[in-house]
Amino acid sequence: MIRVVYRTGEEDRVSPKFLDILLYLRQVQRFERKDGWVVVGVDQLRSPSSPAAYSGTDQRRHKPTPLPAPAGTGFWSGGSSHY
Repeated sequence: MIRVVYRTGEEDRVSPKFLDILLYLRQVQRFERKDGWVVVGVDQLRSPSSPAAYSGTDQRRHKPTPLPAPAGTGFWSGGSSHY
């Protein structure tokens, strides 16, 4: 389980697959890796759509869940955040 801090400030422990979903939905402020906390939007993250963008060791124990962008939200297209 991975420790996360939601955008609301709440702390939780989630599975790696659920972390992928939370990151996709932009609900996580930071999460913990073996080498310390990762701040979303500041630190380098892996992306299932562009794995070459991450140069660190891939320690995932599951295959990334491909999630299509919700229709009409502008996700990942540089649009403004709804959160």
